Amino acid sequence: MSKIQNKMDKEETKKETQKGLSSRIGNTFGKILRRAMIIVCLESILIGGVFAIMYTLKDNRSSVSEYTEEIDRAMQSKVSMLEAIASGISSGTLNDNEAVLSYVDSMVAMDDQISAVYSCYDENITIMSGGWQPPEDFIVTEREWYKGAQADPEKVYISDPYVDLQTGGICITLSKATYRDGKMTGVVGMDMYMDNLVSLIEESYTANSYVFWTTADGTILVHPNEKYSLNVDNTPTVQEVNSGRYQSLVKANMTTRLFLDYKGGLKFGIGNTSEVTGWKVISVKPLYALMLFFALIIVLNMTIYFVTTSITRKDVYGKISVLFRPLESISSKMTQVAQGDLSVIFDEEKNSTEIENLTDSINETIASLRFYIDSISNTVTAISDKNLTVTIDGDFKGSYVQIKDALESIVNNLNESFKQISREAESVLDFADKLGRTTENVAQSASMENEAVANVSDDMARLTEQTKQITERAVFVRDNAETTKEHLEAGNREMMELVSAMDSIDQCYGEIAGFVGTIKDIAAQTNLLSLNASIEAARAGEAGKGFAVVADEISSLAASSAQASENIDKLIAASQSAVSAGKELVTATSATIQEGMNDSVQSKQHMDEIVEFVKNQQKAIEDVNEELREVAGSAENNAASAEENTAISQQLNECAQSLKQMADSFILR
Repeated sequence: MSKIQNKMDKEETKKETQKGLSSRIGNTFGKILRRAMIIVCLESILIGGVFAIMYTLKDNRSSVSEYTEEIDRAMQSKVSMLEAIASGISSGTLNDNEAVLSYVDSMVAMDDQISAVYSCYDENITIMSGGWQPPEDFIVTEREWYKGAQADPEKVYISDPYVDLQTGGICITLSKATYRDGKMTGVVGMDMYMDNLVSLIEESYTANSYVFWTTADGTILVHPNEKYSLNVDNTPTVQEVNSGRYQSLVKANMTTRLFLDYKGGLKFGIGNTSEVTGWKVISVKPLYALMLFFALIIVLNMTIYFVTTSITRKDVYGKISVLFRPLESISSKMTQVAQGDLSVIFDEEKNSTEIENLTDSINETIASLRFYIDSISNTVTAISDKNLTVTIDGDFKGSYVQIKDALESIVNNLNESFKQISREAESVLDFADKLGRTTENVAQSASMENEAVANVSDDMARLTEQTKQITERAVFVRDNAETTKEHLEAGNREMMELVSAMDSIDQCYGEIAGFVGTIKDIAAQTNLLSLNASIEAARAGEAGKGFAVVADEISSLAASSAQASENIDKLIAASQSAVSAGKELVTATSATIQEGMNDSVQSKQHMDEIVEFVKNQQKAIEDVNEELREVAGSAENNAASAEENTAISQQLNECAQSLKQMADSFILR
């Protein structure tokens, strides 16, 4: 919906812009007038509504106050009457029961709304008008009205209404304490009918408004709806009837409430408290008078609105159309000016000073525009013809001074820029020439480098072949050294057998010596164990003294064993000296053979190292040869790049010359 509304607003705006100025101003004035009239009408309706509501509320308050005052006057007369009766009984002039009975009978006869008057005493004595005698089980002091009067003896106690079983009417009981010799001795009571007050309330019943009466706790006494009225079979309350909507009226005092009535429809209600009884009088008024008043105000305002807007619009349209006719002509011509036609002359009827000033200003503006456009056009044409010596002449005013300054700045910047371009083109041309010569030298050097790398590669190929031959001869010498080593190993094995025979002789002594050594080791370990035991015993303190003695004994035994082993060792040494002499000769011979074999092994190792070295050298030569091939490839690429750089240098030279010629084609200051 919002999109459709926006579209409609745009179309309406477009239509409005296509209309004449006078029509648009007339329409605008009409809209403003309509809006103003609407605001005035709404304000009058609002003000009238406020006054109507205030009148309705005032009428309702007045109504409830009047009924409350009527009820209070009626009830106050009964209260005053009862107070007079109580004073008469308390005066002491009524000396016996007959006098009291005669007095109460006379009081009943004075008002037909009084059904009974009675004087009761604390001794459970009741003297009632008409001579009525209570039954034996009747205890007057337990009656609510009796206790209520004595609880507050300064006031008249008013009971809640009740229905008289004989007549079916609503009755109440009024009571007040009585005295004898300054001492409270009883209560005087008065039963009265509420027929007059009920009739007063019922007189308020109309088709849409009414007044009803409730007690302080919300029991409804009289109401236009019989179901809501107090009777023998029903005791309605405001909490029960009309969905409890009357409760707010009972709780508040002289406060208007808007509520839904039992007949339907919204109504105003207001409650007032009786000062005499404390009961509530509720007045209910309809809204139809207020609605009728609103309707009359709306109709009146609508009539004023349509008449005023119709008359005013015609009168304004006529005057505006005459006043704005020159403006419409100016608007039409300004459209031509906006499209670039500066030959238009504004010669409209000067029916006002403003129109005259406007046409003169527009003609002067168009003349200035033609001058500025000619100046700018001449300048731009000269620039397009490559003539940068052009100047902007003429007197530029206002914001057009900025255009003049901008054009002069453009011409000056172009002069400076093309001068700088010419100088830079000369520098680029010089650099291109130097780059060409340098690139040519690099190309020649790359070619020479490529040839040198090729020669080195050939030399490395020959060196590789010679290295292969050296490797073959070194392998042959290594094989001969291996054969010599095998012969020496055979002689060495024979000498070893001889040494083994000598060792078998020496072995016996060796085993004996081993046993002796074992004994020495045991003795040394025993001695070490004894030493450790002594150390641990010393750490243990007093607890380790016994263990220290054992350790000393073990140490002595170890020393004896060591001495015996040493003696045995001396005997074995003497026996071995003879065997050692022969073994030394065999060992010397075996050592000589072993040295020869070691030399042979060492020679073989040297030959292996030579072979390995030659192989590594051959591999290194092959790697160098491969790297030389890569260097040769790089040299070829460098030569090709140098040739390409030479071509680029030539193109750069040509571009610099073209740029120089282009910069020189402009005529500079």
